[in-house]
Amino acid sequence: MPARGIPTLTTFPYEELDKREEDHWSGAAISDDELRALALGGYYSTRWDAFHDALLLGPEREHPLGDRRELAIDTLTGAWGITDGTEAQASMEQLLDGMHAPLYALVNPLVKASINASERDRFGERADRHRAFLRQIASFRGMENPESLVRDYDIWAQAIKIGFTDHLARPLPADIHAWDLARVVAVARMAFTAGYIEADVAWGYLMRALPLAQRKYRNWRQFGDAYLTGWTYWQACEDLAELKNGGVDRRLELLRLWIRPTSPWRRIELNGPKPEGGPDLLEEIDRDGEPGEPGAAGDTGASGDPGPAGG
Repeated sequence: MPARGIPTLTTFPYEELDKREEDHWSGAAISDDELRALALGGYYSTRWDAFHDALLLGPEREHPLGDRRELAIDTLTGAWGITDGTEAQASMEQLLDGMHAPLYALVNPLVKASINASERDRFGERADRHRAFLRQIASFRGMENPESLVRDYDIWAQAIKIGFTDHLARPLPADIHAWDLARVVAVARMAFTAGYIEADVAWGYLMRALPLAQRKYRNWRQFGDAYLTGWTYWQACEDLAELKNGGVDRRLELLRLWIRPTSPWRRIELNGPKPEGGPDLLEEIDRDGEPGEPGAAGDTGASGDPGPAGG
């Protein structure tokens, strides 16, 4: 019987998340940095019920659409238009350079300035100036559709105003490269499982993604917030109606990664051991509330979601 005023301790404080399968670990002999690189795609290995510590999308399981290899091939083709190793590597190069992150970096500050302006934009002059600027940028960069950035600007502003981004950290992260880097890992693992690329090629892309993430994000909390913001931005621009409930579901998956003891994000730090005496993630959560709540850290033609390659 617990002492008066002291809550009963539990192993995991979110029962609805604990109904998911246990995290899968193969026991493979990999280095700490290899595990960190794989953990960049931790959202997908969790969602696919796949190993967190192996390139191959195991363990194998029965699925109406086929085995893991068939699922990987189907997802790469359907979601990414990837049918061979050359196309897989081209997509990963683009993700490393930034697929959606550069667009967000242009659009989000303008939307933020417009929404947070102290003076009312009664006649839409401020928004018109922003749209004109984005058209110039699109033209300068030789984009096929100069109006695409303007469309993204209008949709992102609408998504924020109607509350479809309420599941995100505030203030919104300034950078969403985590969204692209997580998908490098997802595409590499699917391409390897499909037999399109060799293990050393897949590992090469993962190990190029890791230092990019480590330079931009101090911990998995920042990385996760940036990843979710990136997905939200992409989903809003793809189909705003699909965003209403999907963001909350993804936040619950990230909460599982942040807190569940068997999560890869709890097993190893993004940037190596913390300095002695420094705070850890759970201490930050106790102090600031749920990861990504106001005040949380993190304000600093291709497919979006890799898809259900793992079943």
